[in-house]
Amino acid sequence: MKNAIFCLTTAMVATPLLFWSYKVLPRERWQIIASIPAGDHAGPSGLWRGTNLTFYGLFLASGSIMGVAVFLFLLSSIGEPMTITLALISLVMILSLSGAKLIAGIVEKKQNTLTVAGGASVGIYLTPLAIVCYNQQFGNSGETLPLLPVMASLAIAYLIGEGIGRLACISFGCCYGKPVSELSPLLQWIFSRFSVSFHGHTKKIVYASGLGGVKVVPIQAITSFLYVNCGIFGVYLFLEGYFGPAFGVCAISAMAWRIFSEQLRADYRGVGKFTAYQWMGIVNIIWCFLLLFLSPTAVVKPSDPAAGISALWNPGVILFFQALWTLFFLYTGLSKVTGARLAFHVRKDNI
Repeated sequence: MKNAIFCLTTAMVATPLLFWSYKVLPRERWQIIASIPAGDHAGPSGLWRGTNLTFYGLFLASGSIMGVAVFLFLLSSIGEPMTITLALISLVMILSLSGAKLIAGIVEKKQNTLTVAGGASVGIYLTPLAIVCYNQQFGNSGETLPLLPVMASLAIAYLIGEGIGRLACISFGCCYGKPVSELSPLLQWIFSRFSVSFHGHTKKIVYASGLGGVKVVPIQAITSFLYVNCGIFGVYLFLEGYFGPAFGVCAISAMAWRIFSEQLRADYRGVGKFTAYQWMGIVNIIWCFLLLFLSPTAVVKPSDPAAGISALWNPGVILFFQALWTLFFLYTGLSKVTGARLAFHVRKDNI
């Protein structure tokens, strides 16, 4: 019962914050946090060149750290060593981020973009390999990682982290949905009541597709809401000891939604009506089923949420999270697709 109350309370706190974000982030003022002078005067106008710090980076970094925190919380709650857990998730994140950039470059032919689908695919294939290698190396000493609980915690962490990270897409105006006017009559009737409009000439939906002020499917918000709440349900299943269902529900539902949601998106997703990301999702679902059927039954002691919280409330872990958040923010938050021209003056009324 206490696990259900914990998860229900978390959902009740998160939901209003998410809906507030869905409402305000499409506005123009919610894209740029600040601009930093980045050089000398930009020509005879006397304006300075500026580098923009974005909400896109803030939400991506925050979502990533939340995913890491959930991963550590869940595995610590079943007694897995914290150092091994942090090392594993750091390795997975580095490989997934590299894969996200590489796959997006291959499919979308763009340098300054990432694909979460590609990063997730890299994670679900390489993590089992890393666990098998670790268990073969240290299995004789009794220090083994249970495959299914680790994969379940990874799937849950991905959903929650991605659900928060989708707020970055709303702020930047990327990964956007189709105009409501282009949908079938039934979908038009549904999304005319739950649409979203983006404003600001630096939003991707505006400069890439000319859809500023146009009602479009709020695909980012739907994905965010589904992923966060499905992830919270996965936390409940995990804490109750249902590792297989937790992995299956979270991983397979994420991939299935990805396949379906591509049909409602208007941004460029590569060639073909059935995109590379959709094919990737199908292959990933098959792989998830194989993991479910082939993974050995996990024998672990009952979960202890207090132990998971204690692992998070650790000075070393907090410093690790701060450093990791800073690295992610600098990597994703220093805008490469927008610039700024800054002017400075003396306020004579304060002289």
